[in-house]
Amino acid sequence: MTVDQLSPNARDATAAPRPATDDWQRISAARDAAEFCRAWLALQCGRLAGARAALLLLESEARTFVPAAVWPAEQVDVHYLGPVAERCLREQSGQIVRGDAAGAHTSIGYPIEVAGAVQGAVVVDLERRSEAELQAALRELYWGVGRLETLLFQRRLDNASASLARARLALDICAAVGEQNRLDAAALLLVNELSHRLGAERVALGLEKNGLVRLVAVSGAAHFERKSDFAVALENAMEEALDQGRSIAWPQRPGHEGDIAVAQRDLAGSGAAVSVVLSLRGRAFGAITCQTSGACDENLLRALEAVAALVSPLIDARRELAHWFAGRARDAARDCGRALRDPRRPGFRAAALVAVLIVAFLSFADGTYRVAARSVVEGEVQRSIVAPFDAFVASAEARAGQSVKAGALLATLDDRDLNLERQKWLSEAEQAERKYREALARHERADARILSAQLAAAQVQLDLTDNKIARARLTAPFDGVVVSGDLSQNLGSPVEKGKLLFEVAPLDAYRVILKVSEDDIRHVKVGQQGQIVLAGMSDRSLPFTVKNIGVAAPEEGQNLFRVEAQLADPVRDLRPGMEGVGKIVVGERRYVWIWTHGFLDWLRLKLWHWIP
Repeated sequence: MTVDQLSPNARDATAAPRPATDDWQRISAARDAAEFCRAWLALQCGRLAGARAALLLLESEARTFVPAAVWPAEQVDVHYLGPVAERCLREQSGQIVRGDAAGAHTSIGYPIEVAGAVQGAVVVDLERRSEAELQAALRELYWGVGRLETLLFQRRLDNASASLARARLALDICAAVGEQNRLDAAALLLVNELSHRLGAERVALGLEKNGLVRLVAVSGAAHFERKSDFAVALENAMEEALDQGRSIAWPQRPGHEGDIAVAQRDLAGSGAAVSVVLSLRGRAFGAITCQTSGACDENLLRALEAVAALVSPLIDARRELAHWFAGRARDAARDCGRALRDPRRPGFRAAALVAVLIVAFLSFADGTYRVAARSVVEGEVQRSIVAPFDAFVASAEARAGQSVKAGALLATLDDRDLNLERQKWLSEAEQAERKYREALARHERADARILSAQLAAAQVQLDLTDNKIARARLTAPFDGVVVSGDLSQNLGSPVEKGKLLFEVAPLDAYRVILKVSEDDIRHVKVGQQGQIVLAGMSDRSLPFTVKNIGVAAPEEGQNLFRVEAQLADPVRDLRPGMEGVGKIVVGERRYVWIWTHGFLDWLRLKLWHWIP
C-alpha cells in the first residue's frame, strides 16, 4: 500500500520536539480531555525518533470518529493519514504502511480499544526506517496507547456512574410520586424533591390546558398567587419549552444556540433556568422549570429529563383522576332517564329493554365452565442418550425430528483410543498368563498367585474396554422419534461423559401438559375431562383426562401450574412438541359468574391489599 508524500505545510510546521519533561508536565496539568490528548500525542511523538506528524482519532457522542489531537500543530494537514487510521479501525490491529518511492515516509497506526470496543486510533508519520526499527516503534506506540485507554475507560466509568446516579434519582422520585393518589399532592412532592435533591432555588410544575400552561405547584410554597409576575414568568418559560417541543436552558448550551430562550433568560436573571417537557405518547402536556443561582450544567439538565420521562405517565394519570368522574356519571344517568321518558325515542327504550332481558338471562342461566390453558404434547416416556465416556464424535446418523427404529444407529464415538487401550490390556493379559504358566512350571506358588491376580485384573480391564467399545455405538432404545440432538455439525468435537446427546420419545404414547394460571387452578381436579386443539391439527379436538396437578413455576410474567393429562385415544399424526389450547371441563356455572369471576377475584385481592 502506497501513501502520499508528506505535504509541504506539514514539513514546514514540523518543529524540534519538545523535551519529554514538558510533555509529562502538560499531561499532569491537563484540565480537560482535549488538553490531555494533545499533551499525550506530543509525548508519544517525542518518544518516536523521526516522527514527522501524527493524528489521534476518538469516537464522538454521534458515534463517529473525529480528530482529538494533531501533532506538531493543529494547522498541519494530516488528511493523508486518514486511510491508515481507517485501516486500523477496520482491522482492529496495528498497521505499518511503507512508502514505495525512495525517501518516502512511512506510517504506523494502532487502534484504541476500551472493554473490547474500538474507541479510536492513533497514526504517526515516520521517516523511512528499517523493519526492526518499525516494529520497535509500533511496540512503543502500543505501550503508549495504554495510558490513553485508561483515560477513556475512566471517562466511560464516570459517565456510567453519572447515568446511574441520575437513574437512581429518577426512580426514587418516581416511587415517591407514585405513592400519591391526588394530582396536587403528587405535583408538590415532585417539585419539593427536585429542589432538595438538585440543590435548586426553585422548581415549578405546569400542565397544559386549552392551549395554555397552568402553574400547578412551586417548590417551598403550599399556595401561590397565580396572577403574580413570578407565576406568569414561570408559565411563559414552560410555554416556551412546550412550543419548541424540547428542553430549553439559559445560558444556552453549546450546539443549541438556535433555541429561543427569551422567557428562560427573563426568568433566570443573573442565574440560570431550564425547562424540560413532560410528554406521553408523543404529546406534550406539561413542563418542569428549574431555577438556580449557579450555572446549569449538563448533569442537571439530564437529571431533569430523566425524571420527566419517568414521572410523565404518573402525572398524566393523576390529572385524569382529578376529573370529576362522579359528575360525569350523574349527567349520564340523567340523560338516560330523559331518553327513556321521551316518546320520540322508542328505539332507545326497546334497546334498554333488550339489555335488561340479556342481563337477567345471564344472571340466571347456566352454562358449561371450562378452564383454558396453553398446552404442549410430550412423549409419555422420553429416553435420554448420553455420552458413556469422554470421547470425540466420529459420525452422526440421526438428528432431531427423524423417526428411528429400535436398535437404529444414532451416532458413533471415536474408539481408536479404546482399541489401543484394548491392545495394551490384551498384551498385559498375555504376559501375565505366560508368567503365570512359567511360575506353575517352576512350582512357585506365591508368584503364581500374584500373577493370577494380575491376570484377572488385566482381564477385567480388557472386558471393561470391550464394553466401552461396544457402547461407542449409540443406538435407539425403541421405535420413536428423536426429540432433541444434532451432532452433524459437531463431527470431531469432544463430548464429556454424561453429556446429553439425544432424547428419544415413542410415537405411540403421549401426554398433554397444560399450563394453568394460578387464578384457575383451584377449579381443576384429577379425573376431569377436557379437549385440546393443536395448532397443526386445528380441524379436530382431542379428548383427554387430567391425571396429575404439578407445582407452579413462573413463566412469561405469570405463575403457571403444570397439569398433566392423558389422551383418550392414540393419534398417529401427533409429534412431541406440538402446541395448542386445551380446555378442562369444570361443570355448570352461571353465565354471569363465568364472565365476571376473574374480575371479582382480582377486585377482592386488591381490596385485601388496600384495606389496612
